[in-house]
Amino acid sequence: MLKLDEKITFGTNLKCLKCGTTYPLQIIYDCPVCGGILDAEYDYEKVSGQKLLMNFEKARSIWRFKALLPVRKHLSIVSLSEGNTPLFKCHKLGAKLGLCNLYIKDETRNPTGSFKDRPISVALSKANEEGKKIVITSSTGSAGNSIAAYAAKAEMKSIVLVPSCVSSVRSLQIVACGGTLVKIKGTYSDCFRIVKALSQKFDWVNLTSTFLNPFAVEGDKTVAYELNEQLGNVPDWILVPIGAGPLLVGIYKGCKELEKLGLVSGLPAMAGIQAEGCAPIVRAFKSKDSRVKHWDNPETVALGIADPLRGYTQDGTLTLQTIRESGGVAIEVDDETILESISMLARSTGVFAEPAGVTSVTGVKKLVEEGIIKKNDLVVCIITGSGFKDLGSVRKKIEITEEEVEPSIEKVEKILNKKGF
Repeated sequence: MLKLDEKITFGTNLKCLKCGTTYPLQIIYDCPVCGGILDAEYDYEKVSGQKLLMNFEKARSIWRFKALLPVRKHLSIVSLSEGNTPLFKCHKLGAKLGLCNLYIKDETRNPTGSFKDRPISVALSKANEEGKKIVITSSTGSAGNSIAAYAAKAEMKSIVLVPSCVSSVRSLQIVACGGTLVKIKGTYSDCFRIVKALSQKFDWVNLTSTFLNPFAVEGDKTVAYELNEQLGNVPDWILVPIGAGPLLVGIYKGCKELEKLGLVSGLPAMAGIQAEGCAPIVRAFKSKDSRVKHWDNPETVALGIADPLRGYTQDGTLTLQTIRESGGVAIEVDDETILESISMLARSTGVFAEPAGVTSVTGVKKLVEEGIIKKNDLVVCIITGSGFKDLGSVRKKIEITEEEVEPSIEKVEKILNKKGF
């Protein structure tokens, strides 16, 4: 049986992806030598498939994979039973799109309604391990909701900066969980810049879910581990809504780790889906550029992925490199089709997603039409966030008839007859 103070990870160090300098497995952001992105490394030779899947507490959360997560102390873990989300085979939706093997990974089932609970659980647990008491982030809603909830569980203080375009509905959970909410007259990148400066000035832990905090991405890769459990391998294609892209990069890293451990054969092609009104990674992919440039004036209903990358374009470049390494693609989808996909997904599967969360489904439709994804390919769409997070945008496409009638069977029958019953 695991002792509470026993080392629970095979994590060894952080390594700069740009210059190769290594650092201790501690909270460090950009590489102090060159400013590059840091990545957590593990002693894979000591990890076996059995150890990876070992379930110490029999808890169905991402922490059953703690051997390949970077937290050393069991008592430091902050969990709300995130992860272990269902994978559905979509017969009806697949038939509509011309696919025989279409699946959705429903991340709306996480505690705060989005995939962000995975990276936040890991990054905030690392902060807890180092004795930190205040965390701060920039967010368009989902990450802020998650950080406020996990900070409440850990008895930490949380500060969340959001751009002014974020609605009160998306911010409500932040305040409900005791987080301090600050609205900024600007874009997500403006929030990112201010949070980074405040974090450095006051030594608050920056949990912004780009690549700045190297421990957050480690939570994202648990999606890959679960897909392997659920499918017995990895799919041909994984479609991911992306802003900066840490979820896509994290999932692909998890797949490569599974291959290193001999648990899967082959790797998936990764498709990054962006909104037409904010698509810096797609622009670079289509132009065959090696680096991503920031996007001016983002404008889209998919707020969760409206990241212009101003001041941290290296994040987008890493995602671009990962997409190309995997043999995948980056495509943009328009707002009208995104909103249509919300209803299409809900009516075909019963899963209700926000605009950003459903762009993977919008993307698979486009990739099938273009002949990039084939009929018999095994395809997984990651549904990243619940529709309840952005009801204002959803109502732009879905009308609710609010006709009232007297409490009469005949009156109700008359209305139902009009609706085709």
